[in-house]
Amino acid sequence: MEPGNFSDFPASWWTWCSALSCPTRESFMPYMLSFIYIFIFLISMIANTVVVWMNIQAKTTGYDRHCYILNLAIVDLWVVLTIPVWVVSPVQHNQWPMGELTCKVTHLIFSINFFGSIFFLICMSVDHYLSITYFTSTSSHRKKIVCCILCVLVWLLAFCVSVPDTYYLKSITSASNNETYCWSFYPEHSIKKWLIMELVSVVLGFTIPFYIIGVFYLMLTRAIMVSGDQEKHSS
Repeated sequence: MEPGNFSDFPASWWTWCSALSCPTRESFMPYMLSFIYIFIFLISMIANTVVVWMNIQAKTTGYDRHCYILNLAIVDLWVVLTIPVWVVSPVQHNQWPMGELTCKVTHLIFSINFFGSIFFLICMSVDHYLSITYFTSTSSHRKKIVCCILCVLVWLLAFCVSVPDTYYLKSITSASNNETYCWSFYPEHSIKKWLIMELVSVVLGFTIPFYIIGVFYLMLTRAIMVSGDQEKHSS
């Protein structure tokens, strides 16, 4: 029998396979995705829990840096806790049997994770530069206060940016096949709102953060190089 020549299989084999509903790649894929989700859930829970614990224990130096990393890990933990909910959807052939509230909450947490992670990375890049160039002699107590205020503002901003898109999420049941899905549903007269929200998401989620992080790390690199040259000349 030549490899790949399925016509060589006896007809009785195909009849037997059809009777037993032999698994196809399409039917197996949802379970494969669910397995991957569960694997990611377990690894992420362990890794982020360790990061949270280590940064809580680190009370000696670099409080601001540990504060931002701690909040990054907490943001990731929030979205990791929603993974068991996402496992259900692939098994149900992308249907959503868990109601509209769960649909909105899980997407809201995912969106807060997306924007919160980016905003905390911005804070870290700015903090690294300012700590080396301007605020080397600033008291640790003042740094703690500033860091805590910034973290609260980041959480609030990530929440506010995530709410509008979550508002339009609906648990929609199809009239033709009675299947339920969790989709964004925009009325026809709200297309402009959708375009504005998508534009805001791109600007706040990529354009501005990319520019700020890139500029401050370039400035940080330059400051370190200048400092190194000064040390060479002084020695």
